[in-house]
Amino acid sequence: MCGIVGYLGKEDGAHVIIDGLKRLEYRGYDSWGIAASNDGKIDIHKQVGKIGGFDLKRDLPAFHGNICIGHTRWATHGGVTEKNSHPHLSCDKRIAVVHNGIVENYQELKTELEKKGHKFVSQTDTEVLAHLIEEKLKTKKELKDAVRASLKEVEGSYALGIIDREQKIMIGARLGSPLVFGLGKDGFYLGSDVPAFLEFTNKVIFLGEHEMVEVKPEGYKIINIESGQQIKSKIVKIAWSIEDAEKGGQPHFMIKEMLEQPMVVDKTVGTDPTELEKAAKLIRKAKKIYVVACGTALHAGLYGAYLLAQNNDLMVQPISAGEFPYFGHLIKKNDLVITVSQSGETADVLGAVRSAQAAGAKVLALVNVLGSSLMRLADGSILTKAGSEICVLSTKAYVSQQAMFAMLSAHLNGKPEEGKKALRAIKKDIKTILEKDNLKKIRKLAKKLSGVPNIYALGRGINYPNSLESCLKIKEVSYIHAEGFAGGDLKHGPIALIEKDVPVLVFSTNDQVQKEIISNAMEVKARGAYVIGIGPENNQVFEEYLPVSANGFYTPIASIVYSQLIAYYIALEKQLDPDKPRNLAKSVTVK
Repeated sequence: MCGIVGYLGKEDGAHVIIDGLKRLEYRGYDSWGIAASNDGKIDIHKQVGKIGGFDLKRDLPAFHGNICIGHTRWATHGGVTEKNSHPHLSCDKRIAVVHNGIVENYQELKTELEKKGHKFVSQTDTEVLAHLIEEKLKTKKELKDAVRASLKEVEGSYALGIIDREQKIMIGARLGSPLVFGLGKDGFYLGSDVPAFLEFTNKVIFLGEHEMVEVKPEGYKIINIESGQQIKSKIVKIAWSIEDAEKGGQPHFMIKEMLEQPMVVDKTVGTDPTELEKAAKLIRKAKKIYVVACGTALHAGLYGAYLLAQNNDLMVQPISAGEFPYFGHLIKKNDLVITVSQSGETADVLGAVRSAQAAGAKVLALVNVLGSSLMRLADGSILTKAGSEICVLSTKAYVSQQAMFAMLSAHLNGKPEEGKKALRAIKKDIKTILEKDNLKKIRKLAKKLSGVPNIYALGRGINYPNSLESCLKIKEVSYIHAEGFAGGDLKHGPIALIEKDVPVLVFSTNDQVQKEIISNAMEVKARGAYVIGIGPENNQVFEEYLPVSANGFYTPIASIVYSQLIAYYIALEKQLDPDKPRNLAKSVTVK
C-alpha cells in the first residue's frame, strides 16, 4: 500500500522520484506528490489521480533539486484531495514528510500541537509528523534528534521519508512498514520497495524495526531510534535486474510474469539442499505444525498442508494470518509455524510470527524477498524463486511457493531427485500451456466466460487449494463473483447456486478421489452447469477440457496456470487493467 521514493545525490533528483513512483504504481494509490529542497526552500507538487501519463519536462519543467521525496497515497485518513496528498509540510515549511502506515494517536498529538499554535491544512494523520518534528526542532539542533524525539511519541506504524530545507539531509525511518535504503554511485535512495530505484543501484540495506537512516551528501548513518546508537547494517546485493521490473515487450506485467513460470520452476529445482535441510530439521523437531499466510500465499500454504499430509504423513493446520490471534494462545513451545509470503512485509503475517515466537514456537518462512522483515524475524527461511513480481495479482509467486513445498516434501522423504524430476515435468507442462495455440484457445474460452455473473470451481484433496486460488484470481482481476468449493461440500449448500449455463471449473488428478470429483462434475452438469475440466484425463462430462500431464501430488502446480490465464483474458475482454485491479495493493502492510 502506498509508495515512497527518496533521493539525495549529485544530480537533479526530480526525474528519479517521478520514475520511481511510476515503478511503484502496482502498490495501489489514488493521488501522488513530490517535494524538493531547492535554494533554501521546499517546492511541492501534488495531484489527484494516476501518475502514469505525467511527463516532468512537459508538465513541471522548473521543478528540480538534488534532495527529493515522493509518495503515492491510498486514502485512509481524509478524502482523495490534493491537500490530503503527501508530502506534508510543517507550518514554517522547513520540513516535508511522506509516510506509509498509520499514526494511531494522531488526534491527541494534533490537539496538543494546535494548543502550541500549529495550523493544520489536511485531514491526515501524517501531517502531525511534520508539525511534531518542527516543534522538536525548537529544542533540538540536529534533524535526526528531532525526528527521534518525535517518533518516541508516535503510536502506530510508519515508513517515513523526511527532508529539511535548512540542512542538506534526508531521513528515512521505519516501524511496521517496509523501507529500503539504496546505495548508488551518484547518490542515495529510499524506497518502499526495491523496484523504486533498481535502475540506479542493486545495493541495499533493509531498514529494521525502530531504525532510521540519516543521509548526507558525504555519507549515511543507520541509527536505532530508541537508543540513538549507530548500527552497522549489512549491505545486500539484490539479484534482480531492472528488466525484472519492466514488461519485457509484453502488454502487461501479469502475462509477462505468467510466461516466466517455467523459469521459476527451473530455479526452484536448483534450490540449495542445505537450505532445504535446515527447514527439514525444524519440521522434524516440531510437535505441532501450522501454516499461516494471507490470500494467495494462504492457498499455497493449504497446498503445502495437503502435500505434507499425503506425501509425508504430517498433520499441518492451516490458519489465515488475520485469524491467527484467536488461536495464538494455543501455540506451545516446540510447535512450528510455517509462514508463506511473497513480500515478507504482510502486517498480519508479521504479527502472527511475533506472537508465535513469544509463545516459544519456531518459525519457518517461505518468502520471496531477500532481507524482508519476515526473513529477518524467522528462525529459518527458504527464499522462493519467483524474482520480482510487479502485478498486484500473484501468479508466478504462487507457483514458486507450491514448487518449493514440493521440493521440501521430497527432501523430507529422502527422495530429492524424485521432486526434481516431477518439477522438470511440471516445467515442461507449463511451457506447453503457455504456447501460442493454447493461449488462443484459452482466450476464446475467456471471451465466453466474460459476460457471466458467477463462476465456481471444484476440487478435492490436493486440488482443493487450486479451486480457491482460481476463483480468487477471477474475482481480483475481472470483478466477477467466483467461489471455490471442496467437492465433498457441494451437497451441503453450494449446489443450490448451480443453474443453467453457470461455468464450473473442475480440477482433477489421477488419484484416489478422481471418481468422486467426476461424480461432483456430473452432479453440477445435471443441474445445467457448463463444466470445464482441468486434469490429466478427459471425460464425457467436460464440455471444455484443458489438459495437464499426470504428475501425482505435483499436478496442481501446472493446472493452476489455466485459471491464471482465464482470469487475465476475461479482464482483457472486459477492458480492465489486469496489473492494477481496483481497491487492491500488492503488499498489505496494515492490519
